[in-house]
Amino acid sequence: MAMRRLWRWQVVTAGLALVLLVAIGAGCERDEQAEMEPEPAPVEVPEAEVPDQTATEEPAGEQAQSLTDASGEIVMAGESEFDSQVLQSEIPVLVDFYADWCGPCRAMHPALEAVAEEYAGRVKVVQVNVDNNPNLAQQYNIRSIPALFVIKGGQAVDQVVGQQSESELQRLLNKHI
Repeated sequence: MAMRRLWRWQVVTAGLALVLLVAIGAGCERDEQAEMEPEPAPVEVPEAEVPDQTATEEPAGEQAQSLTDASGEIVMAGESEFDSQVLQSEIPVLVDFYADWCGPCRAMHPALEAVAEEYAGRVKVVQVNVDNNPNLAQQYNIRSIPALFVIKGGQAVDQVVGQQSESELQRLLNKHI
């Protein structure tokens, strides 16, 4: 009977130690169940809501830049768009480094959407998936996600790590606009 209790205690202790090591090393554990579920189908945008990009005399790059600055939408950026969308932006940019499997990242998304809408035209909100953009994650020394940076004039002027509420995001942005 005593051996069985000792064995159970050793198994529980080893399991807790493993969980602690993973939590310390990764910062944000992968959601194993989310990895097993199929990805949701992409959202289809009706043609009526897609802006006509041929009806302007501006070059496509300049038009895209001006649309994302004032749209109040979250912009998805990869390594190829990061320079134009973030570093060359005329307005401050809130960059969210995230991953699809990260629970706190998903939980914070509604707050990011609200901030993007509220600060439209004054702040741009950009998301960067660290799994798809490892060079950017390395460049900004991302060790834990979600990681948020305020970039102004091409330079990181502030940063926070971890899930933030809408009011915490507003306080962060109000210091820089």
